[in-house]
Amino acid sequence: MKAKTLFKLVILMMAISSVWGDTFKINVGFWPGELEPELESRFFLDDLIQPGGLGRINLPWANKSTYTLYPFGFQYIMPVNKNRLVLTANLIGFSPDYRYNGINLAPAISIVELKDFDIDDLEGEVGFEFPLQQIILTPKFGVRYHEQTFQYNEITIGNALSLSIGDNQFEASALGTYLGLDFQIKVDNDISLVAEYLNTAFLPGFSGDMKFKKTIISLFGGFSVISIEDQTSNYDVKIERFKLGLRYNVNKNIDIEFGLRNETQTHSYPAYFSIPIIVSNVGTGIFLNPLFELITDLVFWQQEQEQKKGLLYFAVSFPFDS
Repeated sequence: MKAKTLFKLVILMMAISSVWGDTFKINVGFWPGELEPELESRFFLDDLIQPGGLGRINLPWANKSTYTLYPFGFQYIMPVNKNRLVLTANLIGFSPDYRYNGINLAPAISIVELKDFDIDDLEGEVGFEFPLQQIILTPKFGVRYHEQTFQYNEITIGNALSLSIGDNQFEASALGTYLGLDFQIKVDNDISLVAEYLNTAFLPGFSGDMKFKKTIISLFGGFSVISIEDQTSNYDVKIERFKLGLRYNVNKNIDIEFGLRNETQTHSYPAYFSIPIIVSNVGTGIFLNPLFELITDLVFWQQEQEQKKGLLYFAVSFPFDS
């Protein structure tokens, strides 16, 4: 859906630039590296601390590498007196193949896969260029829609057999604003030193909500147990990004850029609420331990955790002057 929206904006801006004689750029970039997950420590503590004592020890997550297309979007540039108005839209996607193993004290071994893990960000910016001889400063205001989803799959083999069943979907999304600054120093007519910094800290309210449903069935001896967790919370996000690179003007139709880029996302889940329901084929059928769960949720989920992505990037721009 977000890719279709971006494509429609590209067509619209190309049409506008052709009518008004302004500049239109298509930007395509490649940004490899590892995405350090903010959920890794939360899952570790949540699985380790159980009502009856220590539970599962999760090992470090694997497959953190993700090959991101960014920037992937466009810029529309319109002269305003001696300055220029710059409109930018980009689609960013992170898709690591997270999976990890856990060791239960029972003993047993768990294999967990976060299938179809996907983070999509759609950002739009309004900037204004101020040329100062060989230096160009572009302060900007941005709006960003952030979405994080995956399907939780688990199987545990040992003293008991456990596996996830049904639709175990994690969905979190947030919308917010940020301020940023682009910085360019022209070394000569073809080569420039470029930098960028943006942060959501200067503007309030980058927030949304989260839903995470997880159902696990366990079989041991003559017993069967179904654990159902229907989790909800608010979802707060802070973002800080910087880059430093070189831009080379190959010709009037192609610019290339390469350098370093790092983005830190800080996530928290205020008002987190989950009371697991345990359904068994013996006893009264449903067991709850709400006080312990509420305390651990407060500690593990409402605290801020960072999620980082870096380091090298490469980008190509295709300007069209009408």
